[in-house]
Amino acid sequence: MFVRRQYSQFGGGEIMLDAIANEFLARGMPIAIMAADWPVRDGIDLIRCGGRQVPRAFRARSFAGEVCRKLEALNPAPALVQSNDKMPCCDVFRAGEGVHAAYLAERRRFEPLLGKIALGLSMFHHENLRLERRTYQSRRLKAVIAISKMVSDDIVRHYDFPRERIHHIANGVPLERFTLGLRDQHRAQIRAKLKVPADSPVVLFVGSGFERKGLSFLIKAVADLETDTELWVVGHDSRTERFRNLADRLGLGARLKMLGPQKDVLPWYGAADVAALPSIYDPFGTVVIEAMACGLPTVVSTACGAREVVESFDDTLVCDVADVQQLSLSLRRALQHSKAPQSAMLVREAAQPYDFQTMIAKTLSLYERLIRPTAGT
Repeated sequence: MFVRRQYSQFGGGEIMLDAIANEFLARGMPIAIMAADWPVRDGIDLIRCGGRQVPRAFRARSFAGEVCRKLEALNPAPALVQSNDKMPCCDVFRAGEGVHAAYLAERRRFEPLLGKIALGLSMFHHENLRLERRTYQSRRLKAVIAISKMVSDDIVRHYDFPRERIHHIANGVPLERFTLGLRDQHRAQIRAKLKVPADSPVVLFVGSGFERKGLSFLIKAVADLETDTELWVVGHDSRTERFRNLADRLGLGARLKMLGPQKDVLPWYGAADVAALPSIYDPFGTVVIEAMACGLPTVVSTACGAREVVESFDDTLVCDVADVQQLSLSLRRALQHSKAPQSAMLVREAAQPYDFQTMIAKTLSLYERLIRPTAGT
């Protein structure tokens, strides 16, 4: 039994659940999903659980309560319940959204006094922390899947959860799609389309929710680089003009290209020189593996879970984005790497362990170990 409140076709947790569901179906194993919204598929038993939709602060708690009530009423009970949402009635919790307490701690570093006060008074954050605490204190919880080493450490630090019950299963990508060959396929065409010279350095940012992903820091850092450096932004945010105005004030002007959401991000990886994800807090950041699998040296923040991938190539590309000069230095280092012929292969080698099938295999192995002791009882 899997639990996920909302479905997003681009969500990392949803992609993982789809892949697990396919594996279960291929093996002839029963599978059920409890969700408010999920695509109907043959072979999957969908149990709809909505909970109350308003007010926003109580949605997660309402959904968790309804799921727990329905699980208690099921007969026979499912052999294993994995939830991608916080709730005290699951056997396995996949902390795909990280640790909310850690997110708030990081966010407070960047907030002015009034912002800190607002965070402290927010009912939404209070409710999230309360549900998170109940999840980790649940006697039913057998295992936690942490998608990065950073998240593992955050869970132990904030909730004193036993480390031996935390299983580090990082996000993965289909490495056969993200390849070094994309440069030859797309670089010339994309740059010609955007009227960007072949030798102009290009920093690529991929992600939605620009504030949390640190786009403002990146704009400031790129403005501090050489005057021909371009910043390409792929993704969506409702406050795009705010970032355009910041870039204009700093002199980036047309060198900032807001490209919007893209159905296919592969051409943009192929056309760029380096990538950056300077998030305020990011439990992993799958785009980091995608970019590095394409050979792009990638700069990340110290609060990005995918720093473990970047550090295996060059730990100077991991920086504290509160210091914009430090971020600029990391970008310069990444751009230097991009000019070295051997760098692309070395960057891809760092991403190789993060294959999608490896993630699936580790997850299935965990399920089997958890179910095996109760089999036949």
